[in-house]
Amino acid sequence: MNDIDISPTAKSRMDGIITFAKRVMGTTKGNRTSTSSSPKQLAKPRSPEGLSSRFLKGVGISVWQCSGDKGSNWSRFAKSRWPLRRLGVRAVRGHVSIEKANGFWDRYEEDIRLAADLGCTSFRFSLEWARIEPEHGKIDMEAVNRYHQMLDCMAAHGLEPNATLWHFVHPTWFEDGGGFTKEENIPAFVEYSKRCFGWFGSKIRLWATFNEPTCYLFLGWIIGISPPGHFMDLVEAGRMLGNMLKAHVAAYGAVKEMPGGERALVGLVNHHITFEPQGSGLLFAVAKVVADWMTYWVGCNVMEHWMLTGEFVWKLPLLGVWQRWRNPEGKPPCDWWGINYYSRGVVSWCLTPTHRQQEVMTDMYYPIYPEGMYRAIKRCSEFGIPMYITETGIADSRDDRRAAMIEAYLQQILHAVADGYDVRGVYYWTLVDALEWATGYTMKFGLYAWEPDGSVDRKLKEGSIALKQLYHKLPDNRDAVRRAANDRIAAQERQKGHWPERPS
Repeated sequence: MNDIDISPTAKSRMDGIITFAKRVMGTTKGNRTSTSSSPKQLAKPRSPEGLSSRFLKGVGISVWQCSGDKGSNWSRFAKSRWPLRRLGVRAVRGHVSIEKANGFWDRYEEDIRLAADLGCTSFRFSLEWARIEPEHGKIDMEAVNRYHQMLDCMAAHGLEPNATLWHFVHPTWFEDGGGFTKEENIPAFVEYSKRCFGWFGSKIRLWATFNEPTCYLFLGWIIGISPPGHFMDLVEAGRMLGNMLKAHVAAYGAVKEMPGGERALVGLVNHHITFEPQGSGLLFAVAKVVADWMTYWVGCNVMEHWMLTGEFVWKLPLLGVWQRWRNPEGKPPCDWWGINYYSRGVVSWCLTPTHRQQEVMTDMYYPIYPEGMYRAIKRCSEFGIPMYITETGIADSRDDRRAAMIEAYLQQILHAVADGYDVRGVYYWTLVDALEWATGYTMKFGLYAWEPDGSVDRKLKEGSIALKQLYHKLPDNRDAVRRAANDRIAAQERQKGHWPERPS
């Protein structure tokens, strides 16, 4: 990849990052530059209007991935050996313990402080339905109180909470009842959402109903590596996705009707990835078909059409449209859109993940591909609502690509801001190495290193310093960020060829 330069030594890499930060951001008075973790109380009352002028800088976590539980669809699945139990194949790679993972549930104060030390002004996390309502109708108030403690800790460190109501995980009683494959189960999710807003609404302004519905669909119903573990169950996949989107609309309306609901900004988060064949011609004909359907299933085609029109359309190979319905109120209600962007996929002629020449692969099945970030922002701007980059990051066990990835992806985000796109913040995935679903603890996304055997515990990675430098230099005000981004483009024009061009 021509615009990614992975320096041979950490020193030269960091010199480039620091030079970049100084050139782009300059010296801005009032920026948060202290590395102190001393508490800072948020102003009250906290109205949503105060967010419109801010550019949030944060990290994102899934509480389940960092804490586990004893009664959810994912905990049960992780302990299973589906689909080849008799052959001893585990659902999650490696001999892992999911009971506590990296321990965020008990060590939240330490981790929230680490996020503040990085220069974060926001903290994205998940509310875990299975912890809050382990049995249908029975609430665990200890879990509710723990979340209050987390939120108070975030406020003390000046971090704006961004809460996701559902991040792939729900109670086993909900799963056993059909989950989101049955429309009659939607009220259970709506009631859970109302309870959460009733408890935490005075402390949280940014809410997301769902995280990555199409990714959940692809992993759980098409390739079967997450619950419920179905393989190529395309009919049920479409039914689940349609009901999940109906649940978003219902939960949005229910929250807005509650006392104080006007303060809530309720959004939806989706994974943005496209797939393409590695080449063209007869050799890659099948790869093209697979790439097109992968883009449809796990990418953003269905979601974008629904957001733009209110119409849900689900197609099946050869059979065409299988399900079609329209939201009665037209375009679905949504106050903000969350973009989870990591890369785009390349499919080889033999249908395996690959990359193009000069592209740098991550430890996952895709390469570093910053250009796609700008394109995702440009597409989602058509929804006409504010956008947050709710996830971006890299699995990098060697920690020799992280700094370059951070620099290149932040470049694309700033270019989009300079061009006038309404991007209001960015969240790096993730804070501490955690259980990465079916891949276990093998994918090292964390800014802080952690090993399940206890050999490493929350050590800041060298490549993560790039993000810390940028977060401390980047202004908190959106207008100031836009000015800084425009200054950067001017610097680019003075040094032709040094910075990558914005994709069309």
